[in-house]
Amino acid sequence: MAISLRVIGFDDEALVAGIAVDPEKEAFSGGTIGEVFDQLRASPPRQTPFALADGDRVVGFIVAREDAALPVWAERGCMTLNNLRIDTRFQGRGHGKAAIRLAAQWIARERPAVTHVMSSVNVANLAAFHLNLACGLTPTGRIVEGRIGRQRIMIAPIGRLCGDQPGSTSTRSL
Repeated sequence: MAISLRVIGFDDEALVAGIAVDPEKEAFSGGTIGEVFDQLRASPPRQTPFALADGDRVVGFIVAREDAALPVWAERGCMTLNNLRIDTRFQGRGHGKAAIRLAAQWIARERPAVTHVMSSVNVANLAAFHLNLACGLTPTGRIVEGRIGRQRIMIAPIGRLCGDQPGSTSTRSL
C-alpha cells in the first residue's frame, strides 16, 4: 500500500467528503466534513488541511494548526493535530498512524522552528487516545472542557512522531 499525505485547500471539501465516518463518532473528529470546512474558512489563518491517500483513494483527513489558529490549551511554539478521520472501511490498517506520522514529517520539514506537536482527545474516545499513545504522544495530565466534553491534552516532541523512536509505532510496513 502506498500511503501519502498532501496539503489541500479550503475549497477542496469535495475531495474528502466521501470519507465514511461512523455517525456515533463523527463528533469526535469535529462534526461533519462540511462543518469542519466551514470552521476552517471562518477561523484565523495558519491551518493546513491534509488528505491521506492509499494509492489513488482518499482514506483520511487531518488538520495541522499553528500560531493564531492554535487552541487556547496549546503551548507556544507547537503545532496541533486536529480533526483526524479515517474512512471506516480502512480503519485498523495503520492509516491513522500514517496520518499522524506524515503530518509530523511535514511539520518538521515545513516548520523547522516547531519542537512539539499537541492534540486533544475526548475522554470518551478511547480508540483515539490509544492511537495517539501508539504514535508517541503522551498525556500532559491536563483535561480541558471541549466542544463536546472533556478533552485529554497530549504532547510529543516532533522527532518522536516523525521516525522510529521509542514510544512510537513504525509505519514502514505500510
